[in-house]
Amino acid sequence: MRLNNKIAIVTGAGRGIGRAVALRFAEEGAKVVVDDVNDTLGPETVATITDTGGESLFINADVSDAADAQSLIAETVDTYGTVDVLVNNAICSTADVLNNNWEANLAVALKGTSHCSNAVIPAMQEAGGGSIVNVASVNGLIGLQAIHAYSAAKGGVIALTRSMAVVHGKDNIRINCICPGTIQTEVWQPMIERNPQILDDITPWYPLGRIGQPIDIANAALFLASDESSFATGAVFVIDGGLTAGNHQFPI
Repeated sequence: MRLNNKIAIVTGAGRGIGRAVALRFAEEGAKVVVDDVNDTLGPETVATITDTGGESLFINADVSDAADAQSLIAETVDTYGTVDVLVNNAICSTADVLNNNWEANLAVALKGTSHCSNAVIPAMQEAGGGSIVNVASVNGLIGLQAIHAYSAAKGGVIALTRSMAVVHGKDNIRINCICPGTIQTEVWQPMIERNPQILDDITPWYPLGRIGQPIDIANAALFLASDESSFATGAVFVIDGGLTAGNHQFPI
């Protein structure tokens, strides 16, 4: 098992990509701390893990609050003794993304990533190293739609990843980020209700001929969390089915 007995925290793990990451880590032997502000969805992820023989703990922490982020790390260390892996995945609501709520997008996606990373680094330093995986987006790389606040926040996550990786390489703390393309999760539901064909409309833009599934990102996160990526830090892993490689529909 690639994460046997490792202690991993996944923020926003009540659904979607976060849940898929938590479940994949547990399959590989990690003890997973599930963070979410939803007191129903978070425990459901924990139950799925424990029902299959894994070990998991739910903590309700709002990552946009620095004190909550500190408490998340402190409770994890109190329970398990250390933190080996942190996945910063939490994001604000779909409504906040679509309505360009700058405060919510920056508070959760960008500041939340910073709060949790800063909180976990002392524990990782004491342990002799660790891995931080930040979930950004292709929206931080190219212009897509008019969700400017979300795109700016995710672009900030990419820059923050590189900046912190440079500083903490000496601590054997690897900090990388993943930029997913379109992933079929619950966050798309409000848009599907407005346009039931929206995912079908998006699919032709992907050279692989499909949109992504949460497991696609979970597998990438597993690689970055494991020792298999021991020489990767400050890297941007674009997992997008070829979307940002170029426009394959451009007429020749």
